[in-house]
Amino acid sequence: MPYHIKHITLIAVVGIMLCLVMAACSDSNAEDAIGMDDVRVAFTLAVADVRTTRAANEGWDDYDHPLPGIEKENMINPDDLYIAICDGGGNIIGDVQTIKVVPTSDPSGNKYAITGVWKNAKDNIAKAKKIMIVANCNVSKHSTISLSDLTYNLDTGTRKYIPMWGVASLPALTLGTQTDMTEPIYLLRAMAKVRVGMRSDMPSYGYSIGSMHINNYNTKGYCLPNNYKLADRTQDIRFNNSLHVFDSREASIDLVEERATYITEYDNTSSGATPATITINLNRNGKHEGTYTLYFRNYDTAGEPTGTPYDIQRNHFYTFMVYKEGGKLIVNLHVRRWNKREYDEEIIM
Repeated sequence: MPYHIKHITLIAVVGIMLCLVMAACSDSNAEDAIGMDDVRVAFTLAVADVRTTRAANEGWDDYDHPLPGIEKENMINPDDLYIAICDGGGNIIGDVQTIKVVPTSDPSGNKYAITGVWKNAKDNIAKAKKIMIVANCNVSKHSTISLSDLTYNLDTGTRKYIPMWGVASLPALTLGTQTDMTEPIYLLRAMAKVRVGMRSDMPSYGYSIGSMHINNYNTKGYCLPNNYKLADRTQDIRFNNSLHVFDSREASIDLVEERATYITEYDNTSSGATPATITINLNRNGKHEGTYTLYFRNYDTAGEPTGTPYDIQRNHFYTFMVYKEGGKLIVNLHVRRWNKREYDEEIIM
């Protein structure tokens, strides 16, 4: 009798486990099922990255991902991801829902495998030409979506993610099926990155930076570039007509030596613009040596600013290197399309 009791108990346990497994499979199948009027899209997200230096009027034509990035610079918040289906003119005709975000292991840096469903697509499927991604922009807090007006606050010191945007052309979609996009969709960061440091031999001569700040900056920025509707892919964005500045100017924001600071776009070139500059207080042997102004302009070999100013543009990295020579402060400015990190650095978010 005890044998039979144990045997019945074992059968019951196995039966319960089978029921649970079958229920889980059933739920999984139901979740994976695509409605006859719906379309599932699947694609990879990656952060736009190149290694060459910037020239006037260039764009994000070429992408290369050979190096790991600073984690916070390349991360998306899975809970703050908006995906829109658009017509050829960049107008929203549908939203992608039931979004799943899976980070992928990739030697080139952060990439994400994305799937989502465009529900009730039947009436507009013939108009679907583009898919747009807006990441880290708190879209869910807006009652209506107007992509051109979507903004973010600078939130220096508390921001965890950088606002990003990307777009790609859609292949022909078929109702009731999944469309796998073969090319990644690249994301463009909405912020610029600024860093100031001294030449490596300066501390040996007793020099140190006492304090620094950017004069004139915007406290808010637009999540999308100015001409986003014209682009069929993120790489189509051109620097000479994409500046999208939210005029919210404040007097100054602090910088820390050798640490990257992230700021919004700023208009330095329009007629009547109040230029952004950097004030640096230099010390020598612990005493104040002098106060200097750095400009967002090219510098000649003598360290003098020359030419027209640079706008502070999204997804650009502005690095100033300063040193004293012959009693004069020499400045070098490098403006790069924002590469993934090639060196260690601290960041201010």
